[in-house]
Amino acid sequence: MFQIYSVELAASSLMASTIASRSSFFMSFVRRKYIYAAASANSFFTTSKHTDVRRGAEVNSASRSADVQFTVFYRFPHITTARFISRLKLYQTAVVVLAVPPTVYSYSIGAVELGLCAGVTGASVLALIMLYIAANFFQRVVGLVALSSDQKLVRLSHLTFFGRRNDIIVPVDDIVPISDVGQRTNDVLVKVYRYSTTDKLYMSLLYGHIENRETFQKVFGIID
Repeated sequence: MFQIYSVELAASSLMASTIASRSSFFMSFVRRKYIYAAASANSFFTTSKHTDVRRGAEVNSASRSADVQFTVFYRFPHITTARFISRLKLYQTAVVVLAVPPTVYSYSIGAVELGLCAGVTGASVLALIMLYIAANFFQRVVGLVALSSDQKLVRLSHLTFFGRRNDIIVPVDDIVPISDVGQRTNDVLVKVYRYSTTDKLYMSLLYGHIENRETFQKVFGIID
């Protein structure tokens, strides 16, 4: 009896040590990712590692291969905050989901109660749902809009699922004018439509900054 009790005590101690070690790892992981997300948030306006080029008939082979220069005429300053929240939500979800297996195992050996196990599992499901909603929204918010030097291409910069910057380059003629879809420019978000796809992006004329009004109206039509 004494030997069985000793084995159970040793197993419980080992499990407690394992849980504590993993909890420490999770906290360290969150802290590192929080610092990384905060430090890299402002780089949206300066760097881009991903470019998605959507070409129409107006874009010839010379334009495809040339190093086209773009001039920014619209900027959404709060995109850095959206980027930070997007990355933080991703890291938070990863931590909660990774906590499920050790919690379930702990419940299976009687180290934790059913309520705790159900709570962690429910929190992970809720975190995944919220991550999907948040990521789906933040990926559609335009942070920068730029016009090429030949005034034939428009570059729309937005966030990816992982909070990185992605550039979509399309012909100017592919952009549907805001006035043609009956939107109010004083709304918090204005939808950006393209003729070549049913996908839509969002801009905020209310909180965004139009750096060149003439260029903006040349691309998106006359605004009030």
